[in-house]
Amino acid sequence: MPFKRCLSRLWVASFICVVGTPAFAATLHSGTYEGLMLAVTPAHQVEGFYAEAMGEGVTRTCTFFLQGQVDGAKASVSTWLDATYPGTVAASSDGVTLTVEKGREHPGCISVLMPEIATGLDLTQTAAKKWIGLVTVSSDKAFLQKTPDAKASHRAYVVKDDVVAVLAFKDGWAQVEFINAEGRSSKGWISQDQYASLAPKG
Repeated sequence: MPFKRCLSRLWVASFICVVGTPAFAATLHSGTYEGLMLAVTPAHQVEGFYAEAMGEGVTRTCTFFLQGQVDGAKASVSTWLDATYPGTVAASSDGVTLTVEKGREHPGCISVLMPEIATGLDLTQTAAKKWIGLVTVSSDKAFLQKTPDAKASHRAYVVKDDVVAVLAFKDGWAQVEFINAEGRSSKGWISQDQYASLAPKG
């Protein structure tokens, strides 16, 4: 009997130890990660836009898109602007790790993007979001309407080639969020003839 009690106590202690210290279960989540906008879609894809600038007076910029399929805590992605290069996005304890071996070959990136992009650039999450995708603005100017089907009004607007995050789709409209260079957010609805889905080159 004493021996059985000892075994029982040992099993309970082991159970408490295992349950009390769960392993970190990393998953990819929509949000901003320093210079990266990342959206996880309902179809378990990731869509992203990386933008970084540096310099005073003459500003140098590095921008590119990414898209790929989520597999657990990681996604194999295509990255592109002019040319397409493969890469990965992996969840970490406080953000994501973005790896693109030829990432600095994207236009403008060699003088802006850290060399670590080739082996794994750690990006801390700066804001959690409920984005379900990213799109680019295709019309010259798109007003952010309060509701779908609303008539054009002199509200905040986005312009051609702006990248906006999608919060919802409804009846040919998209509810989007635009974040400007100062980090301020504007939300509203734009119609499907005013935006284009992300699509890798080639």
